[in-house]
Amino acid sequence: MIDDSRPSGGLRRTHRKSRTGCKTCRGRHIRCDEKTPICRNCERSGRQCHYVVKAKEETENQTPPYAVLFQYPQLESAKLPPQELYLLQHLASFTPEVNFIDNKYSTWMRHVPEMMSKHRFLLDCVLGVSAAHHALAKSMPDSVQLGLYYRGRGLKGLQTALNTFSEENADAVLAASIILSWYLCDWKEWSSLTHGIHTIEASMEPYKERSCFINLIEERHVVPDELQPLPPTTTESEMPKMEDTAALLELIARLEEVSAYISGHEDEEKILEQITSFALMLQRKLPMTDTSEQFEASRMLRFACINLPSTLLKKVRREPRAIITAAYFFAAAMAVQPLFPAMGAMFFGYIALQPLSELVKYIDDQRNDPIGATKYNWDEASELMLYPQEVARRFRQRLGWPTGSKPIPYRSYSSTPTDSPKDEGP
Repeated sequence: MIDDSRPSGGLRRTHRKSRTGCKTCRGRHIRCDEKTPICRNCERSGRQCHYVVKAKEETENQTPPYAVLFQYPQLESAKLPPQELYLLQHLASFTPEVNFIDNKYSTWMRHVPEMMSKHRFLLDCVLGVSAAHHALAKSMPDSVQLGLYYRGRGLKGLQTALNTFSEENADAVLAASIILSWYLCDWKEWSSLTHGIHTIEASMEPYKERSCFINLIEERHVVPDELQPLPPTTTESEMPKMEDTAALLELIARLEEVSAYISGHEDEEKILEQITSFALMLQRKLPMTDTSEQFEASRMLRFACINLPSTLLKKVRREPRAIITAAYFFAAAMAVQPLFPAMGAMFFGYIALQPLSELVKYIDDQRNDPIGATKYNWDEASELMLYPQEVARRFRQRLGWPTGSKPIPYRSYSSTPTDSPKDEGP
């Protein structure tokens, strides 16, 4: 009896071609189970598994991903697969927008592309943060798995690099450690990475002047010990102080006042609502002494600190309401910092203080510019900026840094907001 279920005569059984399988399986002409971030075939054979990540709305009239090499020319010799080129393209599509609102991290991040071409583990960490951002921005669940996949590769490569730590790879090791602390980690892992960063910085002391991180290394040393992150084994922190709780209530009141100023501006209203919701959530949760609970509660603010919506950033150069919204976001990060003692002062403050200072300076420049002063009511924006300035002054005072001024007097905003162009009046 002939078994018809098996191919005969040397013929191979045909199977349905997968048009969405990984590039490796398609190149080997075998069926892919399309499991992400790595299919079973590649997992069993130890091969690299590459998918081309696409969002349907981005595929039309889109520049080929290889164009990203013009923005990261050092990576051209690496011959990266389309999946990684796509993630780099996504990274390049939003990072230029943060150049105006600067902070200490974005300054040295400009050195990372060159380091990525020399250190694969750093490239994996960057691909991971790009995939995590892509998952949030485009609502792509598969990108979360890609973020975890590249994060795992980056961690493994970082461990290998630490075993051969030297001046040659020190900057890449420090960059990778900081990037890994930004996303997809829990309290213990974040705290371990943070304390590891301090150890790396201490090891770089003999040659820190030749590092692109010299400002970062030097400024971290001036943070008091009591405001440093707690060790990963710590499960409880101190209770919040009365003045810290009062500062949260003050923030909520100030956000309510600013909502009148930005009324009718959809992007700004949406962001202010998110900040207000976050502040109200903290008020309900207080007091928080569990370190893991503090870290989890800070998730939205941690990610948003390095990922303000691009629609807002694009308008910061020209619209006072966008500037005020961004300023109150950064002020909120510094105002609530004492409510997260387990995380220390530097995570929120280090990211928020510099961009807030830039925004204050920009409003002052526009206010004194004869042309800019005719288009918008910069006096109104300058008055609203007094509260963020006072929050920044208190933050610097808490760290024992020079404040450069006495407490800044500011009043509640209660006047009727004007339209975007400045009104003509006496």
